[in-house]
Amino acid sequence: MLKYTLRRFIYMIITLWVVITATFFLMKLLPGNPFGENASKLSPENLQILREQYGLDKPVWQQYLKYMGKVVQGDLGVSYQYPTREVVDIIKHNFKASLELGAESLVFAVIIGLLLGIFAALRHNKAGDYTAMLIAIIGISVPSFVVGPLLSYFVGVKWGILPPGLWNGPEHRVLPALALSFGTIAILARMMRASMLDVAGQDYIKTAKSKGIGGNAIVWNHMIRNAILPVVTILGPIAANVVTGTLIVEEIFSVPGLGHQFVQSIVTTDYTMIAGLAIFYAAILIFVMFITDIAYGLVDPRIRLGKGR
Repeated sequence: MLKYTLRRFIYMIITLWVVITATFFLMKLLPGNPFGENASKLSPENLQILREQYGLDKPVWQQYLKYMGKVVQGDLGVSYQYPTREVVDIIKHNFKASLELGAESLVFAVIIGLLLGIFAALRHNKAGDYTAMLIAIIGISVPSFVVGPLLSYFVGVKWGILPPGLWNGPEHRVLPALALSFGTIAILARMMRASMLDVAGQDYIKTAKSKGIGGNAIVWNHMIRNAILPVVTILGPIAANVVTGTLIVEEIFSVPGLGHQFVQSIVTTDYTMIAGLAIFYAAILIFVMFITDIAYGLVDPRIRLGKGR
């Protein structure tokens, strides 16, 4: 297990290094000026001073080595858009809203998705099953940047049931959380339905029925309890995807999180902020995948021996 963990840890570090390197050089290919609209108002002398201050006058390979050295120490540089603020400080300040939105959408997704999957399995090949799976297919097919504006317009503006935007209280969080959870609900519903149907065909379920155990007792004590295990194993990666997938939804509902900050950074060509956020998001996903791999290795020894899937 130690060798397996060490190997996965090395893979994680290599993947993170590739992401940081690719992000750095892709930033160099972006069009525009890193100092934004203000660059046109600066004299060539002042612009040169700024380039020297940020190290942009050096060859690219020197900039890369300096940047990697800082990243290793947890320093992602200073924002070009906010010259007095560190990128790390901005991430710390804005991550709270993104984390809260991601957690709330995950709660919505787990509750609604599991109930929808259980309902579909119990109504297998009936109208309820077809309706639930139709909802799931729509959830997978329609992206959150389409669901978000629709919810904001109809539920928020036209019907006036909930606020269409901003982040001021609990009532402002429902629509963005629903928009973000729509796709995850569909995935969990389909997985729970398939897992429930698989469990329903097992011999111990038939044995329980032959002993005269009631339908509800079989469903709650045997089917759901066993069917939910495969679904739980994918919650880690799904949680990471939900937390890091708030880019467009935050912009639609004016949530002051990292997604909103990311979009603003692209608009203003804030190179250090874009690179810092890309690395931060990638680090979360890679770390969660590392933890998931370790958990799989603990559960199934064939995986850590290289004989599993």
